[in-house]
Amino acid sequence: MIEEALSAPRDYPTPERLRYLYAAARMAIQRLTPIVAAQVEDAAPGPERASRERAVDEAEAIVHEGLSPSPLAASLTISALGRALWGLHQFAGGER
Repeated sequence: MIEEALSAPRDYPTPERLRYLYAAARMAIQRLTPIVAAQVEDAAPGPERASRERAVDEAEAIVHEGLSPSPLAASLTISALGRALWGLHQFAGGER
């Protein structure tokens, strides 16, 4: 799903697929954000903590964006969700 979301602006998925990717990415972000946020709380100040904080902040910002009816704008939003999800996923111990 992450790969597909990241490539949405290039591949132009159908409107139905865009809606699915939007919902699935948002759900995954909402599931992973608390995990990475807990890591932030447990981490000592430094670059690792800052990276996790940035990943959480970016995910929280993008997850509240709506899905545009424009296919290009929707694809760009999906791609941003994919980037945010990828960042959280890495810190939560996942693979791409």
